[in-house]
Amino acid sequence: MTRTRTTPTGLVAARLPLEPGPPIDPFALAGGTGILFHSGSRVRVGLGTALRIALPGGLDSPADLTNAVAGLAAIPCHDQGDRPAGAVTAFSALPFERSEAGALVVPEVTYGRDGDTEWVTVVAASHADLPRSPSRLRSWLTAAQTTPGRSGDGQPGSVPSPVVPRSSDSAFVAMVTQALEAIGRGDLVKVVLARHVDVTLGQAIDVPVLLRRWHDLEPNCTVFSVPSPQGQFVGASPELLVERSGSEVISRPLAGTAERFIGSEGSVLPGALLESGKDAIEHRLVVDAIAEVLGPLCVHLDVPAQPDLVHLHNIVHLGTTLSGTLARQPSGAVPDSLALVAALHPTPAVGGVPAGAARAMISRLEREPRGRYAGPVGYVDANGDGRWMLGIRALTLDDRTARLTAGVGIVAGSEPTVELVETNLKLTAVLDALTPRQRTTRSEKTGQTVST
Repeated sequence: MTRTRTTPTGLVAARLPLEPGPPIDPFALAGGTGILFHSGSRVRVGLGTALRIALPGGLDSPADLTNAVAGLAAIPCHDQGDRPAGAVTAFSALPFERSEAGALVVPEVTYGRDGDTEWVTVVAASHADLPRSPSRLRSWLTAAQTTPGRSGDGQPGSVPSPVVPRSSDSAFVAMVTQALEAIGRGDLVKVVLARHVDVTLGQAIDVPVLLRRWHDLEPNCTVFSVPSPQGQFVGASPELLVERSGSEVISRPLAGTAERFIGSEGSVLPGALLESGKDAIEHRLVVDAIAEVLGPLCVHLDVPAQPDLVHLHNIVHLGTTLSGTLARQPSGAVPDSLALVAALHPTPAVGGVPAGAARAMISRLEREPRGRYAGPVGYVDANGDGRWMLGIRALTLDDRTARLTAGVGIVAGSEPTVELVETNLKLTAVLDALTPRQRTTRSEKTGQTVST
């Protein structure tokens, strides 16, 4: 069914409502190689490739981004439902490095669900290839769902080998120490440093099983799965980089982290997180940087003075929701979501302050490129609307192996060994989804992750 194209010439699309029938399992529908975004009652699944839109200059090329959205808008879309036409959507997991080439993928079939409303968008080479009736679409989607396997669901063969850090604990502590020295000299204010670990399972990882388990574990996150050059990039991101709907824009940055304690009555936030001057500074740096970018683009931007609390299954973060109304540009349009991504990325939540100095330090200190980790992951449609998360709490899968990455924000007052423990806490959040029967503990002295 897959036909890869490099131009939209000749492509047409149809958006059809789904008739009532058996429920669609989005995790099984996406399978091991499809596209999935699942956030609350909002679901998008992409199958096949109708069009691949190259971004050779990455986020540093405004022309590439403008042409990409224009290419989507050039695909005629007939809508048989009660929604506006122009619903062709492209998905991507973009690299962390702004200048690195990326691509957007327009699926041949996109399944969408918002609350109780479901539809399917089909992109084809000609009108003759488009379905004429939605009557058989649900049965086709049901038949396309994969059958859950045994790998990764706690059955024999899913127990991993020991977690293998790509760099030692001492090397990470030394890296943080170098960053603190630079901060002390006034070279920069904040930098986010990351470390990688590898996990190998006894058999191939069952992606739908992993995604479903991750959704159950982190219901407040956006669970995603997107193919990338390095493998299937999957995760449960708690952080919204930017969402645009018409002229409305939202960003929800997170910064400041504490371990979540589970008691008989549920979660208890360690009071130290709200009282921590270090965490407050780290968080405010992110909020102020995003406000500095979005403010001039908006006729109004609401920036709360105080953060709220974001509870994940083993972590608590400080979070702030910025919301505004975008101003019309001279052309009469408002910036599309891809342009907003380019304006914002990388925020200090994954990069640092000043941005240029932080990116240079990341490139110098981190031993390996981040790939898709901490890059924008999401989608944009033909109208310019879209939703983009940060690709964190994520891993890259290749058959039996998984590469996990965790980053921490370093500011004045950071303690290297404490930051090491925080990376292990974030890695544990991912391991809990990947290997649910694997008990992970932490050495209080060294912060070393130990799987038993």
